[in-house]
Amino acid sequence: MSTHVDMTYRFLWDSEPTDEQLQVIMEEVAEEARRVQERVAEQVLENIERERVRLRSALQIRPQ
Repeated sequence: MSTHVDMTYRFLWDSEPTDEQLQVIMEEVAEEARRVQERVAEQVLENIERERVRLRSALQIRPQ
């Protein structure tokens, strides 16, 4: 059974996309959002670690 969806639709057309076309579009948008979220989460963790190292270094240098 083939699940191929004709994706020749353009948003500039006067007609609405089919439900199948919308589903494919939304799946692609959701996948891209997941990839972006993963990259942002990695960057946040890297920033937290960099700041932790910086603060630890600053606290060791300070006279007591």
